[in-house]
Order: sequence, then structure tokens, then C-alpha cells
Amino acid sequence: MAKDIDTIMQQDHERLDQILTNTARAVSEQHWVEAAQLLETFRHGIVDGHMVVEESLLFPAFEHWEGGEEHPLTELLRKGHKDLRVFFTEMAEAIENQDAEDFTDLLSTVQTILQQHDAKEEAELYPHLAEALPDHGAKAAQQLHLLQEEKA
Repeated sequence: MAKDIDTIMQQDHERLDQILTNTARAVSEQHWVEAAQLLETFRHGIVDGHMVVEESLLFPAFEHWEGGEEHPLTELLRKGHKDLRVFFTEMAEAIENQDAEDFTDLLSTVQTILQQHDAKEEAELYPHLAEALPDHGAKAAQQLHLLQEEKA
């Protein structure tokens, strides 16, 4: 049985959070190669997968459903994505420099931002997606799955 798109996206949040937690563990243990690989897996999953699906399919469908081009919610979420991408680059640099303190500081900020960002998506965006998407999210779910498998 196919899952609802909101469930799929929420589960992807959980999957990505776990990868980030594993990255932090590797940094704390000074396993720098593993940390770099895990962060790249996380970055690929969130930037090239999760955010691409949201920005190319989910946000536009929500905006159309709401009856307009621009919507304050998706505008805020897009800005959050842009800001997070900068932090992910800085986290990679901290790992490259084997700077656990800098990584931990960045991680704390990123986890706070992600927690708020994900909560907003899960409360205000995702519940409307099945109705907003003509295929009830099947294409978005398929694209997310394909992007996840690319890196696996």
C-alpha cells in the first residue's frame, strides 16, 4: 500500500536526522573520513533529494492550490533551504579542517533550524499536499525514492 506524501516526507526528515546524528558521532570520535562520508550522504539526501522534491514539486503545487504564485509559507521555507545550504558547506569545511568544536557549534544551529523548519512543513504544508497534488504525491514520492537510491 502506498504511503501518503506527508508520511513519506516526514519519514525522510527522520532518516536525514539519523544520518546527521551519525555524522556528529563520527566527529566526536574523530573518525574524520567517516564523518565526511556521512555528511556528504546527508547533504545529498537533503539538498539534492528532499529540497529538490519540495522546491520543484511540492511548493509549486501548494502555491497553485492556495491560488497564487507567491505564498508566505513557501517563501519562508525556500529561504530556510537557502540558509541551510550555507551551513552544510560550513559543516563540511569544519570536518575537512578536523575542527570538532566548530562542527559542533554549527550542528547545534543546524539542528535548531531543522527542528523549526521541519515542524512548520509537517504542520502547515504536508497535510495539504495530497489534496494539492493532482496525483496525490505519487510523482514526488517516486522522485524522492529515485534520488535516495542514486546515492545508495
